[in-house]
Amino acid sequence: MRGSRMNELNQAVCWVTGAAGGIGKAVCSLIIANGGHLVVSDANEAKLYELCEELKNEQTKILPIVLDVSDQQEVRVAGEKIESMFGRLDVLVNGAGISPKGENGRVLVEDMDPAIWRKVLDINLNGTFYCSQVAVKLMKKHKKGHIVNIASSAGRTYSPITGAHYAASKAAMISLTRQLAGEVGPDGIYVNAVAPGRIDTPMIWDVASEVNENAANNTPLRRLGTPEEVAKAIGFLISEQSSFITGAVIDVNGGRFMV
Repeated sequence: MRGSRMNELNQAVCWVTGAAGGIGKAVCSLIIANGGHLVVSDANEAKLYELCEELKNEQTKILPIVLDVSDQQEVRVAGEKIESMFGRLDVLVNGAGISPKGENGRVLVEDMDPAIWRKVLDINLNGTFYCSQVAVKLMKKHKKGHIVNIASSAGRTYSPITGAHYAASKAAMISLTRQLAGEVGPDGIYVNAVAPGRIDTPMIWDVASEVNENAANNTPLRRLGTPEEVAKAIGFLISEQSSFITGAVIDVNGGRFMV
C-alpha cells in the first residue's frame, strides 16, 4: 500500500506498541514505507533499538520508548514525550500483548495461576486502555486520529491453542474497541480492531510444530498468515480508504472463523 493510497501518512505521527514483535515490526515497516513518523514502544529494550536501526532513514523520525504498557504512569510519560517531540498524535496501534503457555501447551482454567491471569489482562487489556486514554487526549486537540487494536480470533470464538487469559483479554479488547469508537466518533477519531488468526510470528513458536500444522490444515486457505498480511489490514484502517468504518473488527484468519 504505497503512494497515493496512503499518502495521508506523509508526516503522520504513528505510535506502535509491541513494536518489536512480528506483527508490530510489519506495521512499522508499512508506516515508514508510506512516509509516516514513528513512535515505537516495546518492553524489550534490545529488540526495540535493533528495530530502530533497521527502520531508520533520512525522511522520517523515529522515537523509541522502552515501555511497560501495564504501568499507567509509564504510559502517561510516553504520551508527554510524544507531545513534546511531535506536538500531536495521528495513529495508535495497540499491539503489545503476551500469550503465556505451560510446558505442555496452553494452561487450563483450573490450573491457571491467578498471578499469570492478572499479568495477561494487565498487559493485553489494561495496556490497551492506558495507551488509548493518552492517545484520545492528544487526538482530540486536532479533532482527528485512528486507533487500531490488535485483538485475535481467540477473542471471537473458542481456541484450543491459547489460554483463557489471552482469549478473555482479546474479547474484552473488541468490546473496548466498540465502546471507544462510539464515544470518540464525534471528535473525528476512528477506533477499529483486527482479529488475526494463526500468524507466523515468534509468538506461535512456543508450541509443538504439529499444533501449527494442524491449524494451517484447518484453515480454508490451508496455511498460516503472515505479519505483512495483518499489517496491510491495519494500513487500510488508518487510510482514507476506510473513511466510513469505525467500531469494526476485521478478521485476518484465512477464513478459519466465519460468522
